[in-house]
Amino acid sequence: MKTRILLVLAIITGLLLSVAGCSSKQPAAQGQAPQKLIMAYLPNEDVGGDPNRKQSRDILMKDMTAYLGMPVEIVILDDYNAVIETMKNGKTHIASFGPFSYIIAHDRSKAEAVCVTAKNQESATYNSWLITHKDSAIQTLEDIRGKTMAFVDPASTSGNLVPRSIMAAKLGVKPEEIDTKLFKSVQFAGNHNNSALAAANKTVDVAAVSSINFANAVKAGLVKEEDIRIIYKSDPIPSSPMAVYGGLPEDLKAKIKEFFLTYDKPEFFKLRNEEGKRFVAVQDSNYDSIRDIATAMNLKEDELLK
Repeated sequence: MKTRILLVLAIITGLLLSVAGCSSKQPAAQGQAPQKLIMAYLPNEDVGGDPNRKQSRDILMKDMTAYLGMPVEIVILDDYNAVIETMKNGKTHIASFGPFSYIIAHDRSKAEAVCVTAKNQESATYNSWLITHKDSAIQTLEDIRGKTMAFVDPASTSGNLVPRSIMAAKLGVKPEEIDTKLFKSVQFAGNHNNSALAAANKTVDVAAVSSINFANAVKAGLVKEEDIRIIYKSDPIPSSPMAVYGGLPEDLKAKIKEFFLTYDKPEFFKLRNEEGKRFVAVQDSNYDSIRDIATAMNLKEDELLK
């Protein structure tokens, strides 16, 4: 399993640049508490620069700082790889991952799943959508053959892994031949907002997107729901986890987990359009189904790296 996951890591490209605001100091040694906790979000967190989202992060940062008794800083990193690599280097201590990027980070960066945002454990899921413009002639999954396609990021669950597994299973295309034999051209949009906009603006014929992120983009006014049509919906996917760096002291990890699972501030969730939700506990085994998909796809560098 570890070998397969390491193979998947090969699709995450690009050199990690210095992360502004994370820290210019060396990371704390294994098992030692850092002077400041860095909490990282994926780029989809910054939905069109929505001031409500920023206000919610400021509230969380202030409350977490008070609860833990140590400084906490929240940053938004450029891509999935940046979140994984900074945690591997001990410079990110808490991070919001997608399910697929989490299992990579668990293997590579000692990430430990703590919680997800949901009303309850039963509802802690979302879906991957394949979408097209409303005026497109594409009606079914079969119609995507020979078209232009936008995935989100190599380490995205709903924006890459799951849609590829659907295409392989439903269209009878070998995973390694999806880019070359199924589509006219393929690109990575970088985040779910860009992927949704690519379909809405007719930049591509088909795009992959998370149902949750698409809803957030609509609420932020980045895209209009009536401009797109859903071609295919995946089965439920386990929700994106908040994880802690496994190299932190055990008592600090326990206190961080306690903070999330006891956090009850309606204003925070309301600002994020998540009324009625809370932080619900999860564990690493919740993501075994994602590991199974990654293994079944047997992803290799030459299949996805373009």
